[in-house]
Amino acid sequence: MPSAIPATMTAYRYVPSEPNPVAQRIPVPSPTAEQVLVKILAAGVCHSDIGILTPGDALNQAVPQSTFTLGHEGAGIIVQLGSSVASTYPSLKVGDYVALWCGEPCDLPSCATCSSGLQNLCVAAKMSAGIHGLGLEGTWAEYIAVHASSAVPVPASPERVPPGMACAATDAALSPYHALKTCCGVRAGHTVLCIGLGGLGLNAVGIAKRVLGAARVIGCDTRAPACEDARAAGADYAMGPEALLGFIEQEKLAVDVAIDFVGTQATFDACFAAIRPGGMVHLVGLGANEIAYRPLSMMTKDLTLKTSFWGTRAELAEVLQAIADGLLKPMVTSRPMSQCAEVLDEMRAGKVQARIALVPQERLARL
Repeated sequence: MPSAIPATMTAYRYVPSEPNPVAQRIPVPSPTAEQVLVKILAAGVCHSDIGILTPGDALNQAVPQSTFTLGHEGAGIIVQLGSSVASTYPSLKVGDYVALWCGEPCDLPSCATCSSGLQNLCVAAKMSAGIHGLGLEGTWAEYIAVHASSAVPVPASPERVPPGMACAATDAALSPYHALKTCCGVRAGHTVLCIGLGGLGLNAVGIAKRVLGAARVIGCDTRAPACEDARAAGADYAMGPEALLGFIEQEKLAVDVAIDFVGTQATFDACFAAIRPGGMVHLVGLGANEIAYRPLSMMTKDLTLKTSFWGTRAELAEVLQAIADGLLKPMVTSRPMSQCAEVLDEMRAGKVQARIALVPQERLARL
């Protein structure tokens, strides 16, 4: 291992029965033949991380009950190539600035999802065995080894696209982009409702309005500051749930696509109430393990109900390009990685507005 790469590193890890990440000193991984070693510049914190740490949550039940490093969003610099990377992925080199698509799909021609370009569904199917930070070693550390195909080049320098934005692109922007563009087909002329204006919802507002060209975007959240952020992100209107239906009726708006970024019964019902006949309700949030609906009520509106999981590597490249072009500007604040437990507590208390990027201590010392 090159002398510039240390032998060990601090990682913040899921330990069964522990309510928060545990800091452990572990070896820096050596990349296999098809992997690259990436020095982490920023790693995102997601509500899914809370689910992993919460006994009884669907995500907690999906991950292995063994110790692994958390974090499924990240951006950094390639510092080492596996022995076959130069020949199989000649465009990658040491020093490249990359965002991390944290899946490990099989990529086999015989795989129905991978052969259709839906690698996100391959990793969803095997969950804990296929996603860094949800079973595989994640980004809440100083280094990570990932398959070379998962290192997606950022089409700009770290000065132009800061590491916090690049890491947010890998889930907080990628998941709503996949939902809006690929699954819902949002386009010019559409009216889009985004319920839940956190990390994903705020990016959804910007994607719908400034990337996909929706005619009208409505943001909805119980928190007044989140509504203000949504207006800054491009929302034409933003309000609390108590005002939503009256406003839609007053303005005679026809909501074509309603996306629930919270995923509770109340927010799902609000989407159903707001959507026009023939419209589309899309569920992204994982706030509840179960959500109920009445089929006849859905049918009498002739609705389409959809869901989605994350997004693909190709879509991540599109999201990064939109950020580099200035069309999308994810809201991100940085915190020391050592404060990950405090950040999670703030998220549990509803005090976090957008995305938080964790920065390793070693990098903080040079800033």
